Amino acid sequence: MTGQEPRRTSLGDRLRRMFSSPEQQEAQDRAEAARAAGATPLSQCHVRQKVTVSGTVTSVTDSTTPGLEAVLEDGTGSVNLVWMGRRRIECVTPGRDLLVTGRLSEEEGRQVIFNPEFEILN
Repeated sequence: MTGQEPRRTSLGDRLRRMFSSPEQQEAQDRAEAARAAGATPLSQCHVRQKVTVSGTVTSVTDSTTPGLEAVLEDGTGSVNLVWMGRRRIECVTPGRDLLVTGRLSEEEGRQVIFNPEFEILN
């Protein structure tokens, strides 16, 4: 299958989707979009590796440290993105789809990428 052809789904996949909750459908859509963007699903990423992930920003806050923090979800997991020394990045808003590259860390039991490079997808 080339990158141009649509992904074919089996009858079982279609039935599972039909009977899944809206939240599950949204997670499936995010995971499919991440794969289409050439990103690695967060569930397959490992700490201390440089990763490229894609997903939707679900929240943006000023963190307790001097920086901006956003949560990115891809349908298989979530990662906190932290830009040190920034209070605001105009284009990083909830609902925005991003392609993010950086070194995956773990802090207080959660996945974090500090000062990630990113590309806006929508």
